[in-house]
Amino acid sequence: MINKGVLPIQRLGRLRDEGYITGVAESFLNPASIDLPLSGEAYRIDRSFLPRAHQTVRDWLKLQEAVRHDLKQPLAVGATYLVRIEGEWALPDGVYGYANPKSSTGRIGLLCWTVADSVGMYDTLSPGWYGEQWMLIRSDYFRVRLREGLAIAQVRLFDGSSFLSTREMKNEILRNGLLFSPDGRKLGFSEIDMHRDSLFLTLAIGADMGYVSRMRPKAVLDYGSVGTHDISDFFESVSARGDVFNLDRERLYILSTAERVMVAPPFSAELRAIDVRLGDYKSHAAGYIDAGWGWGSNGEAHGRPITLEIISYQNSSVQRGQRIARLRYERMAEVPAVAYDAAGSNYVVQTGAKLSKHFKS
Repeated sequence: MINKGVLPIQRLGRLRDEGYITGVAESFLNPASIDLPLSGEAYRIDRSFLPRAHQTVRDWLKLQEAVRHDLKQPLAVGATYLVRIEGEWALPDGVYGYANPKSSTGRIGLLCWTVADSVGMYDTLSPGWYGEQWMLIRSDYFRVRLREGLAIAQVRLFDGSSFLSTREMKNEILRNGLLFSPDGRKLGFSEIDMHRDSLFLTLAIGADMGYVSRMRPKAVLDYGSVGTHDISDFFESVSARGDVFNLDRERLYILSTAERVMVAPPFSAELRAIDVRLGDYKSHAAGYIDAGWGWGSNGEAHGRPITLEIISYQNSSVQRGQRIARLRYERMAEVPAVAYDAAGSNYVVQTGAKLSKHFKS
């Protein structure tokens, strides 16, 4: 039986070799996604938008007073930009896609949404889609410098429904485990807070539990510069006493889940938007978790905590054990030729809240 689901790196490579995706180098292929490199064509615009059916992004641009932006210049805080994504795309019939910001993008509060010709939803490529993709970008906390050729988002391609059922998740909990305690103990089915097709995660609360964005950052953040920025120029450390952590309104918090998450190579996972009835906040900005996360070489890693990018829209408190994020597992169409832990990412050694790759260790 052939699985339907998320296309792995070897299938993505074939689409590129067969000409469905052109202008995107092989180096942008990941275990289960394709990075979306920025072109040098960028504009500052007044507001975000979505195209109508049969309307290209360029059609929309002709009706606006967009100002050309030089990517060598930092983005102004709070301003909206539109940047074309490199490459030409013509997906096969039945293949569709969803995009997410990359981990390093979310961890600096750089918000981005993919806009595709004639598609009236963000971060979406409809089945058999073809045309240009663009990126809406807004930085709410720091002045960020981008450059042509950098990727701040990635897209996953699918050839069919991929969500795991409750029964499938229960079988995987018994086989390898999905969630683990902070000390690496596999959590049983009855210990996991599950709702329909999702698992709920909680916040790790304690001393030195993470970071909050500075009210007045001291420098420009160069997205293409890795391991060079001083943490204190952009973030302050945060801690909590007891079982409660307080969130201040509309500041960016880099925190961690209490649970360790394992995504075995036959699967991938996505952090989904939390129900507004559980809190008036956003718990993540990136959200996609690659096949093989927290797996090690053969399942011996016992999972890894997930870094959360939390923005609360009112002053609020979070208690230990309170639902903070929602995780949904998806099936890979094939096991990737290269899994996440073997790919040498910046976040393989993540043991708690970890800032983006841009900062000095």
